[in-house]
Amino acid sequence: MTNATNAVYSLIVRALSGIVSERAAETMLRAALGEQGLTPEGVNAQDMQRVLSGPLLARVSNVLPPARARSELRGLAARLQAQYPKAPTLFLEPAAAWEDPGDLSADDFEFDDPEYTSVPTERRYALGSPDGQQALIQDLGRIQGVQGILVCRANGEVLREKALSGVGNLGSVIAATAMLFQKRALTLMSADMGQQTVCMRPVGSYCVAVVAGPGVNIGRLLSELQQIREAA
Repeated sequence: MTNATNAVYSLIVRALSGIVSERAAETMLRAALGEQGLTPEGVNAQDMQRVLSGPLLARVSNVLPPARARSELRGLAARLQAQYPKAPTLFLEPAAAWEDPGDLSADDFEFDDPEYTSVPTERRYALGSPDGQQALIQDLGRIQGVQGILVCRANGEVLREKALSGVGNLGSVIAATAMLFQKRALTLMSADMGQQTVCMRPVGSYCVAVVAGPGVNIGRLLSELQQIREAA
């Protein structure tokens, strides 16, 4: 039984990694399972169909256009049904889908940081000015595990960078991940680069990147980035 349920989780997380980054796929799927009281080891095909059409759809709709998110997860549900005929897709039932997923927030993740219990609020920064860039860097630098922050233009031109610890050339990190934004319609992503994780978010005509160490709470970091806006 364990192998079968693990196979269900592995099938979906691999497929989801082709839609969003591998780290984001793991983070979102585990959070969606946890919301339903399920685990990667114990989830079965029927439970996974419920997760795909409900909490996971809500999360993916926050990083992809909602129509594309629904289309991609409908495809995943069809693949799951093909391998497990007794677990039919729920995307045929309109009521099964979340039409208004809302904003990604701290409530979408399980946190182990006792000092972080509040939902992040929207924050605006004048990213075209040195003062605005510095304010953003100072705020993100307070998150435990963050090693560096970078603000750049959408084309990758670095405007301001700050290495807090253990980070060499942040510009090279941007170069390595900028191509992913060009190939995919992403509004938020995380990329696992071995000992570090890079989280990026386009904000208006700018892009914000955060380099974090292995102990960082990725759920919190993604939620914080989701709230950043460019000041008018």
